[in-house]
Amino acid sequence: MGMNFHAYLSHSLNQQDLLNYCNELNCKNHKFIETFIEELLPYNPEDINKEWKLRFDDFNGTYELDGPCGLGFTFSEKVCMVSHYTRWLTFLLNDLDFDFQKQLRNVSYELMNKMESDYVIYVPDSGAIESAIMDFMWEDENKDIEYMKDWLLRKCGEPKEHIIDIYNDLGDSWDSKGYYIDLFTDYRNV
Repeated sequence: MGMNFHAYLSHSLNQQDLLNYCNELNCKNHKFIETFIEELLPYNPEDINKEWKLRFDDFNGTYELDGPCGLGFTFSEKVCMVSHYTRWLTFLLNDLDFDFQKQLRNVSYELMNKMESDYVIYVPDSGAIESAIMDFMWEDENKDIEYMKDWLLRKCGEPKEHIIDIYNDLGDSWDSKGYYIDLFTDYRNV
């Protein structure tokens, strides 16, 4: 199954805010985002001097902030989608030497605080019913994060208690079953 990591959170940034945010990212003012990129630069040497760029996607009616090492943020009017080429299975199992799960949670936490969002939803980018929430971002739908959360609840049931609970071992294969809503309670109690 070829699924990658995606996270969704609310935002209320306008075009000028997004331009300012792009400049902030290029000034390296975001600890967790910069740490994630720095950790991946040895594997992406072509991105050493890559700057964040903001562009408007006419087709989808969204803004895209593309950064180094495959990290990107797509903004509809109400929702920010975080994407990275980390495989969904790697994020779920967190079984490599590099702690992708913690690093992507850190990035999501930093964004959640910047965007003044209450939570982050993790789903794969494709291949599972939960990934359908991506369709609600585009200009023709333009739904908010609450709509996405309610849709997931109606179509997929309650969120999983732990990220690993999404992983469904089928013996000789696996399946992604469910979604996770991160409230970062383990971050706030530290």
